[in-house]
Parts: sequence; structure tokens; C-alpha cells
Amino acid sequence: MGPDMMEIADRIRLMASDGIGGKRDLLPLYADGEAMKKLVAYLAEPFRGKVDCVCSPESLGFILGSMLAYELGVGLVVIRRNRQFMVDPEEQVTASYINHRDQVTTLITERRLLPAGSRVLLADDWMSTAATVQACSNMIEDTGCKVAGIAAVGVNYCSAAKDMIDAGNVRYVYCES
Repeated sequence: MGPDMMEIADRIRLMASDGIGGKRDLLPLYADGEAMKKLVAYLAEPFRGKVDCVCSPESLGFILGSMLAYELGVGLVVIRRNRQFMVDPEEQVTASYINHRDQVTTLITERRLLPAGSRVLLADDWMSTAATVQACSNMIEDTGCKVAGIAAVGVNYCSAAKDMIDAGNVRYVYCES
């Protein structure tokens, strides 16, 4: 990580504890146009010409995902939480997981938005337990697509997130153990 990315990592603020080390506030970082430009270029760089779309979970993941999709010149597929919109049951792809508060979260998107064989960049703002990213990955693969990589602003170097990072599949700026 170069000096520009260290400067960006320094803009991430610790907020109140959320039971897994504390919540991080990325909104000041997102409000800084120049910092966002550098961040998005850095996260997108290894995926240029290698992905067909970006896929991101709501609510904050698709903020980053939309910027990466624009930077890469591809479309964005948003994964919704807890069935917040109606999808024909024949067209939906879903996955459920237990979040860091021990609550079941269900993710949903439309199968037709992820044509089989597509190479997908999965983007999320933060990987805490990596449960959301793992559920999204499962959904993407269920459609016959391939997860080409994962981009996140920050990660916690623990559990499943550690395995993904160690496999070299994650591009990020901020990491804490």
C-alpha cells in the first residue's frame, strides 16, 4: 500500500463498539472527492479489463460498488437485504447468513442480472466477519458466474476474511487484526 492509501486509511474513524472491535465511519472519506478518486482507482486497478460487472450488497456496499463500476466501465448489480423488493420467485437468487449480531440476514437479487459465465467483482465497504461477502459469493456462483475478486475499503483480519485475504483475492486499503 502506497503513501496515498495510508493517508486514506488514516481518514477512517473508529466509532462505538459493535461487538467485533468497533464500527468504522467511512462517510468522511466518501465526502472527500480527491480521496475517493484515489481510493477507487487503487481498488479498481487489478480488475481493469478482467470483470464484466460489479456486484455489491446494500446498504453501504453499493456506494463503493457504484463508483468501482463507473471506474471500470461496467454495470452494477445490487444485492438487497431481507427481501426489500419483489422479485419473481423463478428469477430470484437468495442466500442467508448469521450476521455479527447473531441475526439471520437474507440477501436477494435477480438471476437475469448476472448472466452465467460473467466475471464479477464483489465490492463491499467493510469485511468484518466476511459473512456478507461469503453469502454474496455463494449467490454469484449459484448463477454460474465467477467471483473475479473482492474490493473493500477495510477488512478485519479474522476468520473467513483472513482466508480470503491470504488467498490473494481481496484488494483493500485498511486492515486491522
